[in-house]
Amino acid sequence: MNKYEGEYRGAALQSLLLALGHSEALVEKILKSCGVDRIDPERWYDLHWGCNVVYGEVAARIGPSAILAVGKKMIEAAVFPPGLDDVRSMLSGLDAAYRLNARGPSIGGITCTFDEDRSATLDWTAPGPCALNIGIIQGCCSRVGARPLVEHGPTGCMEHGAPSCIYRVSW
Repeated sequence: MNKYEGEYRGAALQSLLLALGHSEALVEKILKSCGVDRIDPERWYDLHWGCNVVYGEVAARIGPSAILAVGKKMIEAAVFPPGLDDVRSMLSGLDAAYRLNARGPSIGGITCTFDEDRSATLDWTAPGPCALNIGIIQGCCSRVGARPLVEHGPTGCMEHGAPSCIYRVSW
């Protein structure tokens, strides 16, 4: 049984097209293997399908570096709240941004706490592969001109059954 229940906005899933746009044939193969011809930015898709099937297919065919690129490009395609204009507001606004792009009774979330002047800890329970999450964090920081170092915490990983992933971000 899947612990997540909800939907994911097509506009956010279109990051796949942005990141892999250089290989239209590959994008077509991935979408076809996931049962669609295209991703409609106005449509809502099953959360499990979007996060696990589509991104899982990209990871299987191309690898984690492609998923990282998709996460970075997601920042260009996904809906974001206004006023996120520095690293601190961008990282603390990740959960709000996620909730603009995912909806439903059980979609997980992202909690941010700031540790020092230029570092934060993100507790990530939203579904998706770690490479995607790290790409999202890097893309958010890049969007406001920061170059982050993102480290996965040692307390476990959702990809291996942990309840969340912890990311330490410094910039």
